[in-house]
Amino acid sequence: MRVPLRTLDGTLLVMAYRGVRSGPSEVLQRVARGEAVDPASYYYRVAGSFETASPELTWLNTVIAVAVGSRSPTGPAYEVFELL
Repeated sequence: MRVPLRTLDGTLLVMAYRGVRSGPSEVLQRVARGEAVDPASYYYRVAGSFETASPELTWLNTVIAVAVGSRSPTGPAYEVFELL
């Protein structure tokens, strides 16, 4: 999947990623319905990369990232880490 992003200062970039979400069926059904679910009760991981033409963010073009995700009633959230 590819998603366009905009930084707080208006800079555009694209994140390409692939993820896995798994867990007990009843937990995933609750997540799909948008209910609040403890993130420790299911597995949600993402691997991704970035693309930007911004001179200030070109370093992102060489980053491989992994993330731990969760889904709340307001939408997904990710804690993203750069692989070194």
